[in-house]
Order: sequence, then structure tokens, then C-alpha cells
Amino acid sequence: MIAELVALVAILYTLLSFVIQRKMANMKKVYEMQEMIKAKSKELNEMVKRGAKNEELMAKQKEVMSLASSSMMNQMKPMIIILPLFFVVYYWLLPILFPTHPMLIIDGLKLAYTAFFILIVFVFGMALSFSVLAIDKAKAKKAKQAEALAKEAQEAGR
Repeated sequence: MIAELVALVAILYTLLSFVIQRKMANMKKVYEMQEMIKAKSKELNEMVKRGAKNEELMAKQKEVMSLASSSMMNQMKPMIIILPLFFVVYYWLLPILFPTHPMLIIDGLKLAYTAFFILIVFVFGMALSFSVLAIDKAKAKKAKQAEALAKEAQEAGR
């Protein structure tokens, strides 16, 4: 019973933090920036292969690093809320909910309820992130295909 309650708290925390992350970090902008970083990095590699001057390489590298930094800042904004929320749940809520149950026994395995909480948050969070990432990539691929079809139709109509 206690293990199920700890798992429920962990899942609720993970869902709430995921919603906060999706609302605060503009994922469309993140994906667009990642594409721009890939393109600029490819340009940089091509410049290196053709033997471009150091000044040109440094300028292009600065451009790539600026985009990467901006993307990272956009992705880290939600941590301002998510990290304090984690500390509140971990150090305040869990001890209040389970003051007399420091250890859980799950199939003969003895775990501290806090370790079990972190395990559930990690596993469920990773599964949720990978699932949504796959869905987002599929949507982006469909959008690109639709855009290409619309462009072809427009050009055929001319």
C-alpha cells in the first residue's frame, strides 16, 4: 500500500513537472533551433574541409555556440520551478506522508521510500520523455511532408 502511494506521488510529480516543462520551454522553438544548429555545424565542418581561414571558422563557431547556448537556456527555464518543486516533495511532502515507513519491501527488495520515489520519477520521466519525443518527431515529419506537398501543388498550379 505504501509503495503504491509513493509511486502515485512520483507519477503525479513527474506529470506536473512535464506539463510545466512543456508550457515554459517552447518545444517548437527548441526543435527549430536544433535544426539550425545542425545546419550551421554542417556548414562549419564543410568550411574546415575546404580549408577556410581561422577567422571565418571562429566566426562560424561563435554563431553555432550562440545558438546552442540560446537553445540550452530555453530548455533550462522550467528548472526554476521544477527543481524547487522536487525539493518540496522530496524533503517535505514525503516525510509528512510516510513518517513511520522509512523502508519499503518490494518483492523481497528493501528500499528507502525516497529511493523508490526517485526510481519511479526517473523511469516514468524517461518513458514519458521518449514517448513524447517520438510523437513530436512524427508530427514534425508529417508537417514537413505536408509543406512539401503544398509547395509542389503551388508550383504545379503556376
